[in-house]
Formats: sequence, C-alpha cells, structure tokens
Amino acid sequence: MKHLFLINPYAGKYDRSQEMREKIRSAMEGREEVWETALTRYAGHATELVRAAAEEGAPLRVYACGGDGTLNEVVNGAAGYAHVAVTHCPMGSGNDFLRMFGPDAGRFYQLSQLLDGALTPMALIECDGRLAFNVCSVGFVARIGFGAASFKKLPLVSGSTAYQLSALRTIIQGIHRPYRVEIDGEVLPGERFTLLCACNGRYYGGGFNPSPDAMPDDGLLHFVVIPAVSRLTVLALIQKFARGEAGEIPGVLLRRGREMKVSCDRENPVNLDGERIDAVQLTARLSEKKVNFFYPAGAAWR
Repeated sequence: MKHLFLINPYAGKYDRSQEMREKIRSAMEGREEVWETALTRYAGHATELVRAAAEEGAPLRVYACGGDGTLNEVVNGAAGYAHVAVTHCPMGSGNDFLRMFGPDAGRFYQLSQLLDGALTPMALIECDGRLAFNVCSVGFVARIGFGAASFKKLPLVSGSTAYQLSALRTIIQGIHRPYRVEIDGEVLPGERFTLLCACNGRYYGGGFNPSPDAMPDDGLLHFVVIPAVSRLTVLALIQKFARGEAGEIPGVLLRRGREMKVSCDRENPVNLDGERIDAVQLTARLSEKKVNFFYPAGAAWR
C-alpha cells in the first residue's frame, strides 16, 4: 500500500504546507508502508499526479490536503481506478463535502483517524466531461458565489461583505433566467427558473444545504429546481435553501434521478464543487465511474 499526500499550499488563508508535512511525517513514523508528499503547483496538477501514481498499478491511498477544489481534482484523477482510494484532509475555508458526516467531520483533521479508515465506493456527477463529487449548480446562487471573487479584490472588503455585495448586484441584474429543464426525459413545467442543483452530497458554497437527504452511495442524484421568484421573496428563499428547507419553497420541484439537461439563451456560470465552467447547455448525470472514499472508522453520513 502506498500513501500519497497532495498538499495545496494555496488552500485556506495562508500557506500551511510545512505544518501539514510535519503532521504527515509524525503520523507515518514507524509504519512500514511507502508514502510520499507533493505540493500542487497549478490548476489540475493534483489530477495529473493522481493519475500518474494510479498507473503504477499498486494499491494507492490519496489524501487531498486542501479545500473542496483540491478534493475535486483528486477525485477526477482517481475515478474509475478500483485500486485507488481517496480522502480529504481539510485545509480550506469551506470543506463542504465533509459536512454530511456531521459531528464526525472533525475527525478528518486527524491523520491517525484516516490512515486505516473504512472504505466505500461513492457516486460521481458527470457534467459535460468534468466530474463533480458533491454538487453541480447553475443559477442565482452560483452567480453570487463566483461574483464575490471580484469584490474580494477591493481594499477592506471581507469574505462575507464580498458575498453580500455580490448578492446585491445579482439581485439588480436579475434573479431568474429562461431555462429549459429536463430530468430523466421529463421536461419540467415553467419557462424561467431561479436555481437548479444536482446533488450527490449535501452541502456547498460554505454551508448551503440544498438536499439534506442526498446520499453519495444510493445510486441516484437529488435534483432541486426552484422556479422564478420575486426580489421581495428572494432573501427568504436563500435562508430556506441554506438551512436545508428547500422543500418549503413555494413551487420547488424535488426529484431523484440520473440525469438533468439544462439549456438557456445565454452563457451561464456552472458550479462544480466550487470550480467554474461556463455553458449555454449542460447535462449533469450520474457518472458510470465511481470513486473509493475512505473515512474514519465508525463515521457515518446516513
């Protein structure tokens, strides 16, 4: 068994790569197993490193030491390899995928809890050739999240303030857009929608909980489709959506299935585990590939 620790020095508010190296060295001391650490240098680097290690053919456990974006890259590299398993050593600000483990999420910070952790195959979302482990979303909240990046560059603007400024700008620009939405061959009623999500996990965007019942190992995706809402009701909608109460939003459509097709009259930002792509049309489906995920013994997400 080989252990590969991929450290993202850009995760979180400051570079903690040396601190993580020391933790790894301490955790692996005395273990008669091969292990290696590597820093990720650019977007997609973690995917490349995992695939190269997987091609060696030996049993491999990969530790994504970073945020949700690092985990997404590691998963994209490991997907489809039966002899490879991945986990998350959280170093980011959100670490959303792990939130579904509830009180057990904190155990992922302890390497000793992960080295011999339990393993289970988990599903993936395929979106136009890219894979997401957690959530694929398009619409109002995705535009706010990506728009906040421009405000964070301004002096004296914190993360929460940047999000609030982005939300205000997005409300002014328009809350809903004309989408054609199809789930497993059924065209959904309505011509304009506020938000569309395909969920494998339960949390994204720093704590939004669109589908509290999503299960990454049940063989289905959970779809949340929110119709057009007014500017007067959008703040209440965001609160319900964040708290896991999307089912209480008037007109919301909740489905379990395998595929959602979306088309619009203009290009839209699409959120894949916090990573961005832009598309006029997209298909989010249950991937034929799975990924082996390991976690602290006894931890539960059900």
